[in-house]
Amino acid sequence: MSAPTPAASRGLRLGGLLAAGGGLALFFYFVQRAGTTEIAAGIRSIGWAFLPIVVLGGLRLLVRAAAWLRCMPDGHGLRLRHVFPAVLAGDALGNLTPLSVLIGEPAKAIYLRRRAPLAGVLPALAVETLFYALTAVLVVTAGGAALLLRLRPPAAEWLATAVPLAVVVLLAVAVHVIIWTRTPLVGRAASWLERRAPAGGAVAGAAARLRDAEARVHRDYPRGWRRLLGVTALETAFHVLAVAEVALMLSLLGDRPVTLADALVFEAANRLITVAFKFVPLRIGIDEAGTAVFAAALQFGPAAGVTMALVRKGRMLVWISIGVAAVVRQGLSRAEPAGGAGRRAVVVMARSPQGRRAPKTRLAAAIGEEADRRRLYAAFLRDTIAAMRTVPDAALHVAYAEQDDRDGLRALGLADAELLPQRGADLGARERGVFRDLFGAGYARVAMIGSDLPTLPPAHVRRALELAAARRVVLGRARDGGYYLIALAAGEGGAVPDLFRGIRWSTPAAFDDTVAAAERAGLAVSLVPPWYDVDDEDGLAALRSELAAAGGDARAPATAAALAEIGRD
Repeated sequence: MSAPTPAASRGLRLGGLLAAGGGLALFFYFVQRAGTTEIAAGIRSIGWAFLPIVVLGGLRLLVRAAAWLRCMPDGHGLRLRHVFPAVLAGDALGNLTPLSVLIGEPAKAIYLRRRAPLAGVLPALAVETLFYALTAVLVVTAGGAALLLRLRPPAAEWLATAVPLAVVVLLAVAVHVIIWTRTPLVGRAASWLERRAPAGGAVAGAAARLRDAEARVHRDYPRGWRRLLGVTALETAFHVLAVAEVALMLSLLGDRPVTLADALVFEAANRLITVAFKFVPLRIGIDEAGTAVFAAALQFGPAAGVTMALVRKGRMLVWISIGVAAVVRQGLSRAEPAGGAGRRAVVVMARSPQGRRAPKTRLAAAIGEEADRRRLYAAFLRDTIAAMRTVPDAALHVAYAEQDDRDGLRALGLADAELLPQRGADLGARERGVFRDLFGAGYARVAMIGSDLPTLPPAHVRRALELAAARRVVLGRARDGGYYLIALAAGEGGAVPDLFRGIRWSTPAAFDDTVAAAERAGLAVSLVPPWYDVDDEDGLAALRSELAAAGGDARAPATAAALAEIGRD
């Protein structure tokens, strides 16, 4: 996230001051209107019930953390005890600053930067936010319907309220359907813009990043019904707990029985205020005004509404203080720990899809057009890179084969710092050189894979990094007799063991030759589960079979889309 310009920063500060000033004016006006004596009496009525209100508020944040966790791809390695403080930190910053979601949501992911890469947790956070938004829209709609049934306005007012609510619900549902069906609307718009812009340059890079971000959201959107219903249930629990909190406060503040419809209306109003006025720190004044209006309409009295808003602020401040403490303890700098993320790296050996040498020539019998093979290889890269970004505590690098490959790989959303050259006369020399360069950069463990592994589970790579040690090499056997993964730990002074000479590359003997080289070097060999390279017709058939299985394309959305397009051409 780039820093705002000085002019933008001044504008944000001015907007924040105006919002805070207006909120304070509303706050004092409605407190005076409701009466300080009545408000004080209401707060005394709450009494020790403030403790369960605080607990209910914490449980709401906890279930959203659990929902975010369920949206993350396999192999993330995170637990609820890691994610919950991140949610508290982001919520605290979002509530305290006028930048709200612009700071609060990224802060949640940045808080986890030492445990998981941003590119792995941010798309999952976007998916969780979409689920929250849909359930919030449904709650607001249900609350609006309950209010209309209670007030029984004229037909014209019914229509004026019901139509916008129905449109908002339909739009929210449509967004989820678009993502569920993996309709690449953003990708199509980016491609349209790219075709009309000058070749190369910033537009091409931005379009590639947009397509990559959309592919990651499609990848992380829950596919299986069990996972989908699990996330939906957690988001629903958030609102159920909120309605319970409202019902508890109304039962203590009101002088008449509280109905479910009453609590639902208040919670709908609270959700609407939270979303519409997120830019006002703590919604000061806005919350008091809005809740007082609804409390008066439902015959609870404005004092009850203002008291509810103040109690909510007290509950928010408790959890904000815990979130701020988490921020102070952890820090929110985007800088990675010394030597890369946890001093571990994943490197993908690749070339540009648009480079001088056409990729995937061994697939020519199955995919005749060179342009289609280039398109498919670009999809392989997108999915492989996206998956490897989710490996916890590991920096991503892509090693390019030729100097001209850099621009083509940048177009996939890779930063210059993530690119490094392959050097050497043969594959063995190039692999050794990449290990040497990364060990020299301070990484203690490095896992190297190929670029034609679009469905490779990140958990295999994570396990390889865990197993790598000073006297051990980790290999992942490929189904064709070679290896798709090799992981090493740096030797003394960053030394690389002699594992790359005398290997019969591109033959079924490559794996066995490497095991023999490890034995000569005095290294133990550990294995991770086998996988397959998609570099011939058998590999392509295995890929098609996997993608045809239930949920298979969730791991490789770009590849699934490319194969579908090639099949239609």
